[in-house]
Amino acid sequence: MKVALLTAGLLVSGSAALAQDDSSGLSPRYLACQARAGNNTVQSGICAQAEMTSQDARLNKAYQQVMRQLASKPQEKIALRNYQRSWLRQRDYECKVDQETINSTCLVAKTATRANELEEQIRF
Repeated sequence: MKVALLTAGLLVSGSAALAQDDSSGLSPRYLACQARAGNNTVQSGICAQAEMTSQDARLNKAYQQVMRQLASKPQEKIALRNYQRSWLRQRDYECKVDQETINSTCLVAKTATRANELEEQIRF
């Protein structure tokens, strides 16, 4: 079964507001792409797909760094792994429009937020 991606105009316009908030974690390239796309759902979806690749890489990198930091704390490591799995299921559920449609802008925003949370846990 093929899953369709939907980018809601309401969430796209919400992304424009995040452009002034450096803590959003969304790339300037994505925000500019969304602004150019306007109400064009196809173009907005293309923007979201490209950004999702970047945000997913950010999320995975931060997760791996925090997991490495917890190497000597197996219980905390297991707790983080379990929380991350739960978070993924919740994100996917919350961004699902129907059985075959996922709001890609929602996925991007939630993934960026979670990547920010994990990056804050990294000790330098």
